[in-house]
Amino acid sequence: MAQTPGQSCPNCGGPIAAGQRFCTNCGTVLEAPPPSQYGGMQQQNYPPAQQPPPYAQQQPPPYAQQPQQPPPYMQQPQQKQSPIAEAFGALGLLFLLRRSGLRGYVPRRKSSGCCGCLVLLVILLVVLGLPGYFAFRNRIPALQNTINSVSSGNTSGILATPPLASPTTTQLNETVNYAGVDITILNAQQASSFSDDNNSSTNELVRLNLNEKAGSAVGSFLYGDVMRLVLPDKTTIVPSRAQSDIGPDQGTTRKNWIDFTVPTNIKIDQLALLLGTDKEAQMSVPLSSGANLSAYQLKTASPNTSIQYDGLAWTITSVTLAWNYDGHQADKGMRYVIVQFRIDNPTSNQFTSGFPEEYMRLKSGGATSAPAGNSTLPITVPANSSGAMGVVAFQVPEGSTAYTLILLGKANVSPPISQSTTNFQVA
Repeated sequence: MAQTPGQSCPNCGGPIAAGQRFCTNCGTVLEAPPPSQYGGMQQQNYPPAQQPPPYAQQQPPPYAQQPQQPPPYMQQPQQKQSPIAEAFGALGLLFLLRRSGLRGYVPRRKSSGCCGCLVLLVILLVVLGLPGYFAFRNRIPALQNTINSVSSGNTSGILATPPLASPTTTQLNETVNYAGVDITILNAQQASSFSDDNNSSTNELVRLNLNEKAGSAVGSFLYGDVMRLVLPDKTTIVPSRAQSDIGPDQGTTRKNWIDFTVPTNIKIDQLALLLGTDKEAQMSVPLSSGANLSAYQLKTASPNTSIQYDGLAWTITSVTLAWNYDGHQADKGMRYVIVQFRIDNPTSNQFTSGFPEEYMRLKSGGATSAPAGNSTLPITVPANSSGAMGVVAFQVPEGSTAYTLILLGKANVSPPISQSTTNFQVA
């Protein structure tokens, strides 16, 4: 079949012969078939259209495709390596290779350990020191600004610990004896806080500086139990802190301080120190210079009155009125009367009377008391002896000044012992 020159397939450009209804190259239909006798398109058994072979498709080869870039958030920032760090890293790698003894790199020989330690030290210095150096260099401007601000007097924004205000000090030197301990209040200090005792800003601290001197017999007590600070409205405050909260041991002398938290509008001379529990004879010490503390001092008399009892001469050499005895504070509403005796036995018989609690009483007003506390009066007095000494203590109601000593009679002994009495006073 002759080909008509100039005709070509509109799809692939291949030559088309005259009357050819499809392209023999790519199978493209060139013209529609004639209609059938039934008015429709005449069915033709044309070969199906073929897709161009894969090698004829216009697709770029895989090696020609451009690689896709990852999104920005997945891209890792490139870290700049310091040339100095790279150099020392290479030096360290060289040292490690030398130590591993790889064949073909360098001749193997015994190397010095000092050189290796020096190289490692330099590497650590570079790795650890350079970041610290750059961080400090970045802080230099801020530090310089702070120095300039301080030198110019502008300290706003700079944190500093404010100095403690000097406490207000009131000299007192007041001494009372509680439970066998001479407690001297040297002074009272008032401040918002002390260096060793923090306090809130809404209150003040009152510190009592004490000197304590314990006698031969002292009671065991806690200052938190026996000490209160009395406010002008008669309310009491317990200690907030103490250098030593336990009373001193017998025969010792020491310094101590006790702190109380008080309202800021209270002054020291408006306060009083209360010593003693609710069940004890309490002593109130005003915290003001020149306070009268005579009521708490010992009162002593020397009656030197004698009576005869069971053939012996009993002489009251001295009488002491006290707030405590043998380390014990007197009970509430009571005082101690301490009676010292001298006993002479001119008879040829030894005197054996037993304990003073068995035959001795002290009468004050309408109250009669038996001995209280330890007695040093001898139980027996040898025959034809003199000068036996001893004391006996009694608790009597407070406010009493006149007393009657009673030596009880004994009717159940042979010969019977008659009762004896004598009067004395303590002004």
